[in-house]
Amino acid sequence: MIKSNPVKALLKDGKPAFGTWITLSPHPRTVKIFASSGLDFVILEMEHTDFSVATISTLSMLAREAGLVPIVRTPGTLKAHDLTRALDGGAQGLLLPSIDTAGQIEEIITATKYYPRGNRPMNLKGPHTDYFTDWKPAEIIAHLNEQTMSVVLVETQKSIDNLDAICKVDGVDAVMIGPDDLSQDLGVPGEMGNPKLLEAFDVIFDICKANGVPYGLSCHTTDMARKWVEKGCTWLPYSNDAAMVMNAIRVAVPELMKIGGRSS
Repeated sequence: MIKSNPVKALLKDGKPAFGTWITLSPHPRTVKIFASSGLDFVILEMEHTDFSVATISTLSMLAREAGLVPIVRTPGTLKAHDLTRALDGGAQGLLLPSIDTAGQIEEIITATKYYPRGNRPMNLKGPHTDYFTDWKPAEIIAHLNEQTMSVVLVETQKSIDNLDAICKVDGVDAVMIGPDDLSQDLGVPGEMGNPKLLEAFDVIFDICKANGVPYGLSCHTTDMARKWVEKGCTWLPYSNDAAMVMNAIRVAVPELMKIGGRSS
C-alpha cells in the first residue's frame, strides 16, 4: 500500500500535530529517535543547511517506514523540478518559504500536484509510491494528490496583506508563521516579544480561522506549545535537533564545572 499522511488527518479533525526539525544531524538514527519518541512529523531543512537532495530522500524514506511524516522545507520557491524531486524522493509535504502572493502558491501547487489539479511530472514507481504497483495510475495520483501537503510560510507583511487570497488557493493545507524573517520585515528583527510582531501573529491567526485553514508556528518549550494550542494552532513543530543538543549541554556544563571546583 502507498502510505497515507496522518498529519493531514489530524489537521482535518482540528487536532494538534507535533513535529520537529532536522537541521544539524542528517543521520538515519536521528530520524529513528524522533519517530520512536512519538512525534507526528519531521521537517527536513534545506533552506538553511547544506543537505543534498540525496540526503533528504534517504531521510524521507526512513521517516515513512518509521511512521513519521517527512516534510521538506525547500531552499526557496525554485523551479518546479527542484520541488518535485523532494516529493519523488519520498517527502509527504513541502514547507514553502517566501510565499507572498496567491499567484506564487497557485503556481507551486500546479507544479506539485498531478492531473487534474496540476501537471507534476509522472513517475509512479519510487519512494513516494512506496514502490506499490497494484493500483491503477488514476488511483495512485488521486491518493498522492490528496495525501501530499503544501504548507505556506508567512514571513513578510506582503504575505499577510495577501493571506486571505493565499488561503483560498485550492491545495493550501496549512499556514506557518516564520517569526524570525517576519520580525525582520516588520522592522523589529529578532524581538520575539515585540507587540508589533505579536499583533501580526493574531492577524494571521484570524485570517486563517476565517478561511478554515490550519495554522501554527514553532514552539520551543511545552509552555509555548500550550499557548499556541490555546490560540487554535494545530501545526506545531517543536524545537529542532541543534537546539536540543545546545540546550542540554549548556545546562549540564556549568553544573559539571561546579562539581569539578572550576566555577568562577
